[in-house]
Amino acid sequence: MIATRDIAVVVQGPWHPEQTPECLASLRRLMPDARIVLSVWKDAPDFPAHRVEADVVVLNPDPGGVDLRGLLAPEIERGTAITASNFNRQAESTLAGLRLADRPYALKLRTDMVLEHTGFLDCPDRFRNIPAPMAVFKERIITTNARSPRRSFAMFVQDFCSFGRTEDMETLWRADRHPSREALLALPRAAREARVLVPEQQLVVSALRRNGPLPMDNALSNSLELAELTERAVTSNFVCLDVRRFGVRTLKPSLAWVNEPTGYRLSWLWALKADYEEYLFWARRHCGAAVDDLIAACGDSYGRAIADIAVKDRVLSAPNVLAPQALFEEALRSFVENRPEEALSGCITLHRAGLRDEALAMLFQKMGYRMP
Repeated sequence: MIATRDIAVVVQGPWHPEQTPECLASLRRLMPDARIVLSVWKDAPDFPAHRVEADVVVLNPDPGGVDLRGLLAPEIERGTAITASNFNRQAESTLAGLRLADRPYALKLRTDMVLEHTGFLDCPDRFRNIPAPMAVFKERIITTNARSPRRSFAMFVQDFCSFGRTEDMETLWRADRHPSREALLALPRAAREARVLVPEQQLVVSALRRNGPLPMDNALSNSLELAELTERAVTSNFVCLDVRRFGVRTLKPSLAWVNEPTGYRLSWLWALKADYEEYLFWARRHCGAAVDDLIAACGDSYGRAIADIAVKDRVLSAPNVLAPQALFEEALRSFVENRPEEALSGCITLHRAGLRDEALAMLFQKMGYRMP
């Protein structure tokens, strides 16, 4: 296992008076020998020095967000739900902190997240000897879940937290920035759409393009070829744990879904994400039999997760498109088989997707709820 004295932690983002001190305290408690770099904005609220448990504080100029309204095709704007980008803020503050990370390894964490254990530290040793047919980095970067390119976005790996060799982390976060609105307006629409991907895609695609062209015209690009390429690229360059295996928890109420609450199965995010076991399923196909011991270590959860891939495929009619009848049938099956939390999760997903019919209302009622 990597020693904490060989790690620098970059805590990145805006200063939160309640959450950031808790974040820093969790790091000092679990990684007492690590170098902690707090990378925030110059215009951050004043914070008392005795609450800043960091070795270095970086006050960055704020590069600002990018207003994307009306710049992309309507279907891309709807499909990504992004009309403004803060990617440059995240990338600049992360990279500024990494430049001061004078240790062989670096952990990147948001200012509104806490570390609950250091399970991620086992991963580099366990994955070091596994082949990586599309390697960009010297070692895989440990992060949280990817999206399945067959059910959601291609080349999408969550960016909340990540851990790896410091030089690899710098390579990742030197990603192409989103151009200003004015610069984008000067480009043809197709060129704009190629330059502005979802932030999680922007990181992955920028890193991969250092090795050559990548067939990614816009954030919604998808095909069987691109899905295969995504799985191969992700398994070659990342280890995609769930947040509980990684050891992080968000304190931000609007990101509570990151913590995978009870009733997670049959939720919208459950259908889109590839959990750790599915990631290993990809790795077995693209990286070979060296993954078998990792699969065996999952025990029964691996078989359940692989069986769930078929369910996830069934409840989506296309990437990021819900199949309401199929999801209702799965929710009803969960109710009949006495899994009420799953059934409720499926019903809530259907309601949030706009479904309003008598059958859904009756299922809510059978579970003791009124349809909202």
